[in-house]
Amino acid sequence: MKTKGTLLCGLFVLLCLCATACGSTPQTTQQSSTPAATKAAPTATPTPTPLTATQIMNVLKSKGLPIGETFTYNETNDLNHLLGRPGQYISKSVWKDTRVHAQDTNTGANIAVSDGGSIEVCANATDAQKRFKYIQAISTSGAAMFAEYEYISGPAILRVSSQLTPTQAKEYEDAFKQSVQ
Repeated sequence: MKTKGTLLCGLFVLLCLCATACGSTPQTTQQSSTPAATKAAPTATPTPTPLTATQIMNVLKSKGLPIGETFTYNETNDLNHLLGRPGQYISKSVWKDTRVHAQDTNTGANIAVSDGGSIEVCANATDAQKRFKYIQAISTSGAAMFAEYEYISGPAILRVSSQLTPTQAKEYEDAFKQSVQ
């Protein structure tokens, strides 16, 4: 009998433990007055979208630089056929500086850097650096017709007519670097 009694007693204890274990979860939840801490998933730091060439050009203009006629390219009217292509600029604008005596025939897409300047914005600083090195190789090649002032800041490149004095070009450089920061 002791064996049956021990067995029954053991079953009784086991049932009680099961009942207590099953019932403990709701009790714990009811007794807890502070919600369980939730762990927030890490979020990626968003990459800031660079200003477009037109936005930068408008900042230069708002700083009092003598920007006259302007033109902003799109992927169908870009004479270089680079806009939006892999590793190239994603926006580009050109303008006439009112102090430069440009050919009147240079309007719209035909405005050249020598007429005033241009801004090219790449998707990232690495692409801009590659483009900048390419432009500098051409402008420093010794051919006077390719001479120009060039500046880079992050993903943006500023090209300014060599018809301007170094002091006038520096005005563009200063305003450009402040606008791209």
